[in-house]
Amino acid sequence: MVNLPIEYSDKQVPPFGGMSLMKRFLDQTKIREYLDTLNLPQPGSNRGYDPTHVIESFWLSIWTGASRYIHCDWLRGDTVLQSIFGWDEMPSQSTYSRFFGKFSQARNTEVFPPLQEWFFNQINVDNITVDFDSTVITRYGDQQGSSKGYNPNKRGRNSHHPLMAFVSQTRMVAVGFTTQKCTSSLKVMK
Repeated sequence: MVNLPIEYSDKQVPPFGGMSLMKRFLDQTKIREYLDTLNLPQPGSNRGYDPTHVIESFWLSIWTGASRYIHCDWLRGDTVLQSIFGWDEMPSQSTYSRFFGKFSQARNTEVFPPLQEWFFNQINVDNITVDFDSTVITRYGDQQGSSKGYNPNKRGRNSHHPLMAFVSQTRMVAVGFTTQKCTSSLKVMK
């Protein structure tokens, strides 16, 4: 029989205490300051959350295993995590869905290319490998841009067949560059 001592502590220990390292990462990269310079959707009321807070807390939810908006509510009761990140409270699932619902194609084009360019400038990668892959998205009804074509799951159905580009070194989707920026960025990286 092993005799192990049992001790108690008054310190709060959350199940996701390792997220303090992610908080340090966010602080060191100064991404919060950069997000404040972007044209993010602003809250509609004086009780609304700061857009940077919504994004950071959404990232935190994903890092701890959320894969749907409803999963983001898991962390709302974790006061230790909230204090690590300096928040009084975390947004609800409806706040996330309303916030991300405000992103139009124009706002996506305005926000994400500069954000992605800023991110790639933070990491020092001399050369990148871009992997291309395709996928099939089945569409029902008469959706714009869909057509009958290769669809192994639902033969004869309308679908979209987008090509996706990934940066191998960072495992990120490389969609934020316009053709002109992508060409000039790739020349610089050679």
